[in-house]
Amino acid sequence: MKTRIARWTGSLRRAFNLWLLLALFLCTGTGLVVVNMILMFSAIRGHFSEVCDAARGAYEHGGPESLRSVLQGAEVGPGVRVHLLDSAGRDLTTGQYRSALISQAQGFLLPTLIVTTASYSCVAEPPEHPAPIAFGPMLWVLPFVSVLCCTVGAYVTWRMRRIEAAVNHFGAGELAVRVTSDSGDSIGRLAGAFNRMAERIESLVASHRRLCADMAHELRSPLTRLLLAIPGARCGAAGALARIEMEASRVNDLVDELLEVARAEVDPMALEAEPVDIKSLLTEIADHCAIEAVDRGCEIQLALFRPGTVMGDADLLRRAIENVLRNAVQHTPEGTRIRLSGSGDEGSATIAVRDWGPGVPDTALAEIFGPFYRADASRDRSTGGVGLGLAIAQRAIALHRGTIRAENCQPGLRVTMRLPRK
Repeated sequence: MKTRIARWTGSLRRAFNLWLLLALFLCTGTGLVVVNMILMFSAIRGHFSEVCDAARGAYEHGGPESLRSVLQGAEVGPGVRVHLLDSAGRDLTTGQYRSALISQAQGFLLPTLIVTTASYSCVAEPPEHPAPIAFGPMLWVLPFVSVLCCTVGAYVTWRMRRIEAAVNHFGAGELAVRVTSDSGDSIGRLAGAFNRMAERIESLVASHRRLCADMAHELRSPLTRLLLAIPGARCGAAGALARIEMEASRVNDLVDELLEVARAEVDPMALEAEPVDIKSLLTEIADHCAIEAVDRGCEIQLALFRPGTVMGDADLLRRAIENVLRNAVQHTPEGTRIRLSGSGDEGSATIAVRDWGPGVPDTALAEIFGPFYRADASRDRSTGGVGLGLAIAQRAIALHRGTIRAENCQPGLRVTMRLPRK
């Protein structure tokens, strides 16, 4: 029961938005005007029937003089006079023929103010000069409009204050704050835009915090080894200078990788997108990595199935695909082949890198794209890369509005990148 009530309340909250409120007030106001006109016409119609009955009775019992006294000053509306005509269209008060009055009354605002019998026709004559609008009876509109403006103003203010409070809390450092809004009007879209912005900023801040923590952890080890090697170098110990050079090179590589991470997180609007031929790009990458693959005792196999072109940053895409391919080269066994394939359809291009290494645990398939992630935490970090290659690839592909995912092939790991054409 509670679930049903909550569902009904949620549906009502989604349906109750600003435009619906304005439409509701507009329909209510229009309905009130229509009801008011119907009531006014009913009153005029009733008074007109009474005047016609009195006119017929006066003429039948007292003749034209009695009829004139009844109709003199009788009005059923502002400037509207009543005339009693015989079957030939002659005015029984003045003797003039007024048959045209019937057709004229049919085009009047109140065409039903005509009563015709076998002997008489009672018709209302429209005024020669329409009377000015009487604003007195319309004064009820002012309270209605006032209530409308106050209600809409209070509703908009209440919803905007909720967004203002969320913005103030967010600015104070509460990055988890969100605006609850299920409506589809302009204010609801504003709240949704704020929530998406807040989620993006919270994700970026959390990512940068993790990156700074990982940087401190990664830099501490080579710097410590550098400090330990310096006294040995001063004493002329064998291999001390080589150790310093190796650790300095590692720090330099780490800084270069961090710069690539920063570049992979730039604003998409700052990129200069251009047509990138995937076939040429993959061929170039395979040639660049072929020497490294030979040193590792493996081979790169290139398979292309009309991948076509995409719009993007060629240098950033090259770096992303190279990182995935070099990661495969580092983990595939000797004597195996690494398959680099490219294919596509009308909407996107697909790039896949498959190795025959040990793969990663299924629970870590999403975590391998995090900075400094290593499947084996006990592995010596003085060998191999710094653990940023796949993180750079993931962010570069996301920057191009594409997707990247990893899956175990038993044996081996396949990393699939999908890039939209536009």
